[in-house]
Amino acid sequence: MLLPPPPEPQSLGDLASHQISGETLFRVWRAGVPIERPEPWWFSSQAGPTGGRFDLSAPLGTFYTSTSRAGALLEGLQSHLVNLPVEELEVRRMAAITVPEAAPPAADLCDATLAAHGVTAAVWAGADRDLTQSWAAALRRDGWWSIHAGVQHDPSGKSRIVALFGTEGAVPPTLGGSWEFTDGSIHDNSGLIAELANYGVAVRGSADLPFDVDPPT
Repeated sequence: MLLPPPPEPQSLGDLASHQISGETLFRVWRAGVPIERPEPWWFSSQAGPTGGRFDLSAPLGTFYTSTSRAGALLEGLQSHLVNLPVEELEVRRMAAITVPEAAPPAADLCDATLAAHGVTAAVWAGADRDLTQSWAAALRRDGWWSIHAGVQHDPSGKSRIVALFGTEGAVPPTLGGSWEFTDGSIHDNSGLIAELANYGVAVRGSADLPFDVDPPT
């Protein structure tokens, strides 16, 4: 069972850390329809049960990335994995983001030593968003600017995310310097389609019939 974070300030300041400086992070984002968003930046502050796992309260927000392309695909397409039409890929893009060398390390919520702090895998795979958001708020309180954690939608438990803290909205990160990115489409990228196939996810073409949710008896 995931426990609430300790209420005492600086009680989480000495957690195990994960170096992200110089790393490449990946993000799948909805670049078109209904909102044209040419860049991947979005710090979410929709706190509460319907908010993101590690969302902070406004005016702060959280930007979600993955350390792998597969992790970014699983997180970015999470509500479509069972039934994925190609149209959902056509309105999304994948960004490869370079972390500045001066970026500080992330709190590593996958480190085994965190069990002593009441952390379980539920912090990145459980359904209690109020609780996981309280952990994010406590980590920011104690000086952390990012979180390294697991990917809920990877059944193998091997993929990882990096969630960055910053100012809410469509603003680029500034932590440690300039964050540069390149991006590309997904629907016509055979390598990305193959990575989805590794997880049993098949993309339906435009002419394919949707799944019959309620087949006749």
